[in-house]
Amino acid sequence: MQVRLAHPLYGELVRADLSASRARLLAARLAGAALAAPLRRRDDALRAGIWQLEGGAVTRPDIVGLGARQAIERADLALAERLARAARDAEPGPHADALLAEILEYRGFSEEAAAVLSDVPPPGPERVRWALARSDTLYFGSGDIEAAVEAMDLAGGDLVEGNRAWIFMFDGRCAAVIETARRLLAWESADPQAVLWATASATAAAGFLGRPAEAAFFFERGQALMAAHPGEYPWAVVQHNIGRCLACLALGDLVTAWQVAEEDYREILAGPAPLMGAGSVGFRGLVECAQGRPVTAAQSLCEAVCALENRDAVRLTGVFMAGLGTASTLVGDDAAARTWVERAIWRDNGANRVFAPWIMLADAWSRAAAGELTDAADSARRAASLARDIGLPTVECQAHYDVARLGAAADLTRLEELSVRLGTPLSRAQATAARGLAGLDGDALCAAATGFARLGHDLLAAEAVTAGARAYRRSGLAGKAGMAVERAAWLRDRCEGSVTPLLEQDSTAVLTRREREVAVLAARHSSKQVAERLGLTVATVNNNLARVYAKLGISSRADLSALLDS
Repeated sequence: MQVRLAHPLYGELVRADLSASRARLLAARLAGAALAAPLRRRDDALRAGIWQLEGGAVTRPDIVGLGARQAIERADLALAERLARAARDAEPGPHADALLAEILEYRGFSEEAAAVLSDVPPPGPERVRWALARSDTLYFGSGDIEAAVEAMDLAGGDLVEGNRAWIFMFDGRCAAVIETARRLLAWESADPQAVLWATASATAAAGFLGRPAEAAFFFERGQALMAAHPGEYPWAVVQHNIGRCLACLALGDLVTAWQVAEEDYREILAGPAPLMGAGSVGFRGLVECAQGRPVTAAQSLCEAVCALENRDAVRLTGVFMAGLGTASTLVGDDAAARTWVERAIWRDNGANRVFAPWIMLADAWSRAAAGELTDAADSARRAASLARDIGLPTVECQAHYDVARLGAAADLTRLEELSVRLGTPLSRAQATAARGLAGLDGDALCAAATGFARLGHDLLAAEAVTAGARAYRRSGLAGKAGMAVERAAWLRDRCEGSVTPLLEQDSTAVLTRREREVAVLAARHSSKQVAERLGLTVATVNNNLARVYAKLGISSRADLSALLDS
């Protein structure tokens, strides 16, 4: 049975009034009572570990170590470190070293973690834990992928293979990640934790390679495995949602990406370990930035950067800072954009190569905000080259298109190759829009805008339609130009005041709000029906419609319908 005070604050008051010696005595009694009974409930080891620590005598260091692992599951890394140090002091050895090093690495204290671990692997079963801790410390702490691989090779086993997939995903070795995941899925006796690391990693890797069906396959396999082991691997839920969000970001499906990040964040906040939500809110911010919502994105990304202090296990802070740089660019704050991007670059230690092209693109946009468009385009080209070298075709495609968005000559041949190779809706829209920008083709730009909008890329859609309006005007197509400007104005309203080189080309709406309402309805309904819908007279509707025709250079409802459908 569990007995609780009527309100948690009562307990805080009682504990605050205890003397240190009395509190220590009570903790020791509680520890003794807990250890005398079977530790059946989920948090019993954590409670017994804390009570031993507070009671001043660690009699069961193994239980304290288990408590440290439960604290990790709750994302309370400061408590986990206290427990791990107590367990290590009471019973030194390779197992205790590996646990403490793992927690120190999660907190970002890589040098301290490396000092705790021996360079020589221990014999027996402790070798696996040593390999896991050492490979994480070497990779995430210093970006030394070769040394991390060497440490994993010294141990072997399915847990090490699962961790290999996780590290390889962050290093951008997507093909190797998928190969490892398939190998682990084929082993019927593989450790579930190993398989969950691999499926989460492979979900993201498949997205970066432009393979949506494969990403869905790995995600669903991970979901099925978690359902078979409910509550046993709390971090696996977070890791799989991050993997899926990354896949959707790379594939350009911002609608799904935002839903995944938002739902994951809300579920975590409602659960027992709200600090797990730092990654989710950060990826939500990256999605919001890509959508063209810089104000909202900055709020999410700032929350993530603050929440990750001393608990950034896989070094996500850098890419979130780069996202803040891009968000600052979109609202025209070039000083803040440069500051955030420089902070992101400064944090780079060679790990997480998968995010390096994104950070370089943030650098490109920060230069654009400062008016350095030539340097910005060069930086975007370097991002495309880097993405190609790493093997991230979806990111390479994005970088080539960003060159075009910055007003420079993009590599249209390579964009077309990537569009054919990937075959994703985003890559097709990017290639079409780039051709439209190069050839001042209004129809191509507006068609690309439709593709962008369906994926949730309101900013890219607004840019493409704005450029399309400019192309139509140059071709003397006043009606199409007017409708494109109207469509751009509607899309811009969803972009929280975003400013980019393409959007600055034309921001003037043609129709009034009432004329726009009448035009949209009149394309499908009679004047009488429009009047009834809007509460106007038929004469007022017809007068508004006449002004619409004059402004758009058309003469009939059929012309209006054709423009709206274009």
